Amino acid sequence: MSPLEVRSIEVHGRLLAFQLRRSGRRTLGISVEPDRRVVVTAPADASEERIATTLRRRVGWIRRQQRAFEEMPPPPLPRQWVSGETHRYLGRQYRLKLRPGVERSVRLVGRYFVVMLSDVADRTAVERLMDAWYREHAAALLAERVARLVASSTWLDVAVPPITVRSMRQRWGSTTRRGRVYFNVDVVKLPLPCIDYVVAHELVHLNIANHGPAYWRMLGRVMPDWEKWRERLGRVEV
Repeated sequence: MSPLEVRSIEVHGRLLAFQLRRSGRRTLGISVEPDRRVVVTAPADASEERIATTLRRRVGWIRRQQRAFEEMPPPPLPRQWVSGETHRYLGRQYRLKLRPGVERSVRLVGRYFVVMLSDVADRTAVERLMDAWYREHAAALLAERVARLVASSTWLDVAVPPITVRSMRQRWGSTTRRGRVYFNVDVVKLPLPCIDYVVAHELVHLNIANHGPAYWRMLGRVMPDWEKWRERLGRVEV
């Protein structure tokens, strides 16, 4: 297999950059990497015209894949789990305040996460307490936002689905063919309109599995300002 060559073509007045790799395969393949790079793997004898024609035909799919990767959660920041460290909830920053005590608990008090435990130097215990708090609040909030959207939208022909909150490295949410919706626990750290966008994005998938034109039309009916909040989602830090 040959090394990657950097190329570009013009499509609808915009440059589409891609990396080309020649191989012994018979078919021409296109992939979009998580960093939004477009990689074309082509047969050794594939003409430049064939490659350009295929890219122009698939440009809609390529742009949709790149937009989907833009929505991925940013890599988690390394945490120290010490007093003074900031953590987010519903888009706002709160400082961590560790207090010694027999009771193990996490409470929001003003602009602080107050964590009580016997050994405030036990960072693993602090992390576990905070993780449990986030999961509990994410499950309650997401259940409420899902039920609210299902009840308020005339375009969603679905019942309230079962939902699961869990850690997800590269997605804010996902929907299974059986109708279960999974949400990233970090969703609860986003501003509420961004949370509603993630909810709408997944609920529309209960009707339409792919990201084709019909999907985006329905999303626009369910949440008319979805593009604004998707753009905000790409800039938010959790």
